[in-house]
Amino acid sequence: MSSTEDRLDDLLGYHLRRGQLRAFGAFAELLAPSGLTPMLYGVLATVAARPGDGQRDIAAALGADPSTMVRLIDQLEGRGLLRRVTHTTDRRTSVPTLTAEGRALLEHATPLVHASEERFAAALSAAERAQLLRLLRRLDGAAVPEPGALSSG
Repeated sequence: MSSTEDRLDDLLGYHLRRGQLRAFGAFAELLAPSGLTPMLYGVLATVAARPGDGQRDIAAALGADPSTMVRLIDQLEGRGLLRRVTHTTDRRTSVPTLTAEGRALLEHATPLVHASEERFAAALSAAERAQLLRLLRRLDGAAVPEPGALSSG
């Protein structure tokens, strides 16, 4: 193993990124014909799960910045998969809403997403998968320490 590989092999972030690339590859393999990326699918699924939420709420739920969310919603709206409606009590808030086409694509894509997950995680047992998911959820909810907080000086 080279010095560079030694430096990377013990880094959790390195392996998370490589895993993400494999997960995205499995996703793309099955969902490329739909034109959906993992993030576009995430927007559709989150809009379906959170009816009435505004764009900022959808962005927060997905961990995306609001400007990225505007671009993603523009793409989905341009494809006729969702539309923006004005929030019932706050006219400044835009609420993305699935169209019939968007709902149909989400229903078609969801089993393919699950199949891509199966391909990606095939090396793990069901118990290992559940454990990894628990650990990743914990990391996702963990507070990030302030710079220097982990140093021993």
